[in-house]
Amino acid sequence: MTANALYRAGRLPASRCKEPAVRPTTVANVRKYYTEFVRCLDQAWAPLIRKAGFTFWAPRVEVVNGTTRTMCSVSDSAAYCDGVISMDANYDLANYRNDNQLWARTTMAHLVAHEYGHHIQRLTGIAAASNARSTAMSSSAARLVESRRLELQASCLSGSYLGADRRYFPATGAWLQRWLWTVRHRGDEWNPTRSHGNSTSHSRWTRRGFDAASPSACNTFTASAASIA
Repeated sequence: MTANALYRAGRLPASRCKEPAVRPTTVANVRKYYTEFVRCLDQAWAPLIRKAGFTFWAPRVEVVNGTTRTMCSVSDSAAYCDGVISMDANYDLANYRNDNQLWARTTMAHLVAHEYGHHIQRLTGIAAASNARSTAMSSSAARLVESRRLELQASCLSGSYLGADRRYFPATGAWLQRWLWTVRHRGDEWNPTRSHGNSTSHSRWTRRGFDAASPSACNTFTASAASIA
């Protein structure tokens, strides 16, 4: 976790992908958006994972419509487990229909890249090491701190992808400003379990990844407790 070869692998190469052109107006469109986006994530992350000395394999994408997930028995709008990125189309459809449409798009981009960040943690052994350390901890408070380190790193890795691809996506203008707003408003202050990090921490780590376009900026496991609040 603290000295993983991923941190020394260098800058993430740009996938040179544009934002998927489909809009979340139907379940089929949501599925197409995430399928295209994950292919682009594969293109960027595969060479860096191999450069770091790990084996790369692509995750499977599962888009559900308020139904039970194949692998992840959770009710979150996005989840990752056992090599499956699982996204709930109902969440995206409602956001696009009822709220700011640009916010709906930036949320989709951030969340799928965040869940892909968990896949990167699995490929590099970070997830397994963190889980082992968490299991050995004697207090729930310590385990929540460990969870925040893992989740904030996934968001930092999400930012790294977008930062590497910013010229091609493109992450500029109104889209970028709305994305920055989005990552500033995804804290877990409302959640008594505090497992993901508050708004300030989430914004800081996601923007660190974006600015560096490299996982070298994402070592949350050596960060101070205050920076992963």
